[in-house]
Amino acid sequence: MYPLAPLKVFVLERVYQDKRCTARLEKILKSLSPCPQPIVITEKNLPEVAEQLSGLWPPADPVAGIPVSFTRPLVFTTMELAWPRPGLKPLLEKCPRGITSGQLELIYGHLPTAIDQHPHNRDQENDCVCWPTYNFGTIAGCSHGCLYCADGRNGKFLSVTLNLEEIMEKVVQPIIEANPWNKVFRMILSGADLITFEPEYGLFDLFTRTLARYPDRYGYFHTSSSHVSWVADLKHKDRLIGVWSVSCQTVAEKIELGTGKATDRFDAAKFCQQIGIPVRYKFKPVIPVKNWQEEYTAAIDYALKTTCPESIGFCLYIWNTYDSMASTLPLELLDAECVEAARQAKEEMKEKRCGPFPHEIRKKIYRFLIQETRKRSKNVLLYLSTETREMWDQLKEELGQDPRFYICGCGSLAIPERRLALNPGLRYSTYHPTPI
Repeated sequence: MYPLAPLKVFVLERVYQDKRCTARLEKILKSLSPCPQPIVITEKNLPEVAEQLSGLWPPADPVAGIPVSFTRPLVFTTMELAWPRPGLKPLLEKCPRGITSGQLELIYGHLPTAIDQHPHNRDQENDCVCWPTYNFGTIAGCSHGCLYCADGRNGKFLSVTLNLEEIMEKVVQPIIEANPWNKVFRMILSGADLITFEPEYGLFDLFTRTLARYPDRYGYFHTSSSHVSWVADLKHKDRLIGVWSVSCQTVAEKIELGTGKATDRFDAAKFCQQIGIPVRYKFKPVIPVKNWQEEYTAAIDYALKTTCPESIGFCLYIWNTYDSMASTLPLELLDAECVEAARQAKEEMKEKRCGPFPHEIRKKIYRFLIQETRKRSKNVLLYLSTETREMWDQLKEELGQDPRFYICGCGSLAIPERRLALNPGLRYSTYHPTPI
């Protein structure tokens, strides 16, 4: 587990009603450095706890040598699986002004259990090319402090659900059985980098054991971390696929706070590849820092000298406006030409999910990354992640894949060994206008 040093630790009282949850909690607490005395959350002290959680983080005096994101408070809870979920309004009315229902939902485990991600109709409306897939999640918030991520930048605490066996039984297993078209499932929700809590958390042991009950199902871990030594001990690691969000060194050091060096992730992928885990990379988000050509070339070179990934994807910093970029990223670190292009296209890109950089700037950067990758590997599968149809149309020949049915990094049909498990339930990516 990451060497987290939370300012405070809170435990919802119902956690102690389940022996498995209590045992999981104790394992995690032993790994904290140091471990504050847990504060038990009851209905009586909820107003005080909620107020504390609103103001604890970030710390006024960060501890030297510890990433500030590692000090984020932790709230241990259980996922609320009853439906409809109990109303929290009576509890909210007891809390001080300014406390939101969203904060109470995190405390009481009202987290998303699973999401039908990227359905065809939504991606058509958003001009987004991807694959429909189911995402699962058990933690809200992240151990990292990436500036482009709202959870990493501003999240007040992490909400960690502990009833994992119940989640596997009542959420994961039924969704696997109800969706035979979905061959690979993603464990990635609510802004969490879940492997940072392994192996003490035990999520991926349970997840892979659940997947192993079915002859043709796999699961992803999707991470910006190099913390992977625990993978070797999984009984069913053959059901796991490793996907890394990767970057260049300036982005890793100055923008993706707490993630380590850019090269660390490639070294971690090498370890996983050596024990039989399929390895895939997403340069996502690609942030055009000064000297971005040299920096990303160095990252691509290191990746392909160190490992043989099944696929590499590219996605620029998107889902933003110029103003949101200017308010969250240090513009002095970025390429002046790219920043100026985004500024001039501010109004044009304001309503587009692929902003803030205009199409031609994004295409120029993608084309460079594709060319540098192809200089080093003629065979690795390349793709664009959540980009527009127009961008795919213009770059598909250079990428070497058909956008209607391409192999990506974490799609629902991208099974190991560079295979695409097309089936009657899912024949096309969301580039295609219908799921038929």
